[in-house]
Amino acid sequence: MYTQTMAGAMLVLALAGHSAEAFSGLGPAPLRANQQSSAVTFRGASGVSPVLRNGPARRGSFLTELKALSGPFGGKGWFSGPKERKSSGGTAVASKDSDVFKLAQENFKSWNDALLSKDHKKVAALYGTKDISFLPTVSPKFIQGTKDTEDYFVEFCKKLPDGTITADNVQPYGPDAYLHSGMYTFMTGPASDRQPVKARFSYMWRKVDGDWKIVHHHSSAVPKAPSAADEEAENEAMYPLAQENFKRWNDALQTKDYKNVAALYSTKKLSFLPTVSPNFIQGDADTEDYFANFVKKLPDGTITA
Repeated sequence: MYTQTMAGAMLVLALAGHSAEAFSGLGPAPLRANQQSSAVTFRGASGVSPVLRNGPARRGSFLTELKALSGPFGGKGWFSGPKERKSSGGTAVASKDSDVFKLAQENFKSWNDALLSKDHKKVAALYGTKDISFLPTVSPKFIQGTKDTEDYFVEFCKKLPDGTITADNVQPYGPDAYLHSGMYTFMTGPASDRQPVKARFSYMWRKVDGDWKIVHHHSSAVPKAPSAADEEAENEAMYPLAQENFKRWNDALQTKDYKNVAALYSTKKLSFLPTVSPNFIQGDADTEDYFANFVKKLPDGTITA
C-alpha cells in the first residue's frame, strides 16, 4: 500500500500498443502484494519535481501517471503561476504576490538604478544585443542595436531621470520571459527645478545566457488632454469664420432670391427647424419652398450675443 496527497492533477497516459483503462478519481489505486511500481523524478527549470510513475500492469495495459507537484509557481501545474487572472485577450496576468511580479519590480529597479548612476553603458548593458526593439520616450528613432541604445542613454542620463511606476501589469510567457507594461512618472532636471514627465511603458524581459535582458522597450509620453484654455483658443480661431458665414447667409436673404439662400444649405442629411414653420425640413426642395415665403418678409438678421 502507498498513500499520496491529492495536490496537483493526475495525467494518465496509455503508451503505444496498450489500451488505456478507465481511471476514476485523482489518487492512484493501492498496490497489491504481487504488483510493482517505479518512480522517476525530473527537475524542471522552475525547480519543481514532477514524478513519473508507471503503475501496475492490468491485463496487458501499461499506465503512466504524471503528477505535477506543488512548487514556487503553485499547485495548478508545472509551469502555471499562482493566483493568475486572465486579461481580456486571454493572456495570464500575474498577481502582485507572485514571483514573476516581484521579479519584474526588481528588474525595473535595476534599470532605474542604472539611470541614477548616470552611466549610459550600464543602462545599455541591460538591453539585449540581438533582435532588440526599442522605441524610447524622447527620440523619434526605432532603435535596434547596442550602439544606438548607448547613444540614446548618453543624452537621456543628462536629464537626471528617476522613474517611479504608478500602475502596472506583468504577463509571464513561460519561465524565461515576461511582459511588463503600465504607467510611470519620471522626475527630470536639476535639483532646483525637477519636472515630472508621465509616460506609458512596455518592457519584454527575456533570460539570455542566464541573465535577464530587455529585448523590447516602448515608452511614450502620456498625450496631453485638451484643456479649457486649448478649447477656448480653438473657439476663438473659429469665431471669425462663423461671423463671416452668418453674413453670407444674411446677405443672401437681402437679395430676396430664395434660391441663393437655399444654396447655402446642404442637400443631404439636412436638419432644418425654421423660425416661422412647423415643418422639420430635411431636403433642398422644402428648403427652397420655405425661403420663397420667408424672403417676402424682407428679413435682416443681427447677432446680439
